[in-house]
Amino acid sequence: MSDPHTDVTGALHDVSNALTVLLGWAAEARAPGASEEAMRRALFVIESRARAARDVARRAIGGSSPADADASLDVVLNDAVDALAVEAQRAGVRLVRRGEASVPVPMPADVSHIVTNVLLNALAFSPAGSEVSLEVEVLKESVTVDIGDAGPGVPPERRQGIFEGHSERKGGAGVGLRHARALARQAGGELALVPSPAGALFRLSWPRVDAPPRASLVSTAGAVLTGTRVLIVEDDEHVTLLLETALGARGAIVTIARTASELTQALAAGEHDAALIDLSPIAADVDGAVSALRARSPGAALVFISGSAIGVPAALSAHSVRWVRKPFEVSEVVSALIAARGTAGVSER
Repeated sequence: MSDPHTDVTGALHDVSNALTVLLGWAAEARAPGASEEAMRRALFVIESRARAARDVARRAIGGSSPADADASLDVVLNDAVDALAVEAQRAGVRLVRRGEASVPVPMPADVSHIVTNVLLNALAFSPAGSEVSLEVEVLKESVTVDIGDAGPGVPPERRQGIFEGHSERKGGAGVGLRHARALARQAGGELALVPSPAGALFRLSWPRVDAPPRASLVSTAGAVLTGTRVLIVEDDEHVTLLLETALGARGAIVTIARTASELTQALAAGEHDAALIDLSPIAADVDGAVSALRARSPGAALVFISGSAIGVPAALSAHSVRWVRKPFEVSEVVSALIAARGTAGVSER
């Protein structure tokens, strides 16, 4: 069986779902009169879904992502329901959970992607004022999650086709359920459409893992880059803002160069201890730009930040560089900077 995590089409579908949730909560946070509590909740969901989308994209292009620790099914389902609260409100549909399943399950991120996909389908087909339910049952070696709606249901002649790429959902590409079933089967579970008196009823079966609860780790930024002069060569204003803010909070002195000409100006202004370099601004002459940087700041730690799946270009093999693939977390960039500078005994997770 091929790995569904490297199915780019399926991954894009999961990323699209995550963006749907993210954009919904972004609008909620910007709503007139939004309370501070509402904005905090929105930011929590946005961060969670953005990170999930990042991990899906990484795996699809052959990269690595943080280990997916076992998690309580209750937590996974509650998070999925909470994340879709805005979409449910827009549809005028109630999301209702029934039953408890405080048992750990493996690969909770995959469970979340599957449940989110089925819930979005249910919301799309449910009439306003109706209910979409999630009912869980704990069995000896597995758990089941039944997701039911009050929509038109699936005609008998289409019941198998919906898992083979056929979709009648407006705007649907027929990818979601096929990908969701592939994820379930790879984990030793199953996603099926089961008979119901009304609407559609999907049943997700998933293996359970009896494991001790794992403590969550809370990290703090800390001034781990105090006094470090960091040059950021990046043309994306959102990325530069993120890095400038995050590295500045860790004590770094940041200079931004968005173009090759700005890089020349930055190099003329003084030396740097480290440089974070995206390839786009220097694409016309990557080796020349790096050589100029090396000549001005011979001891600078070089870290490339790029979405390229092939890594640092061969032209840079003569230079001692590190590479952090986009999309990244700030902690990865900080760790790469520290490692490149050879700082001992300091790390950030």
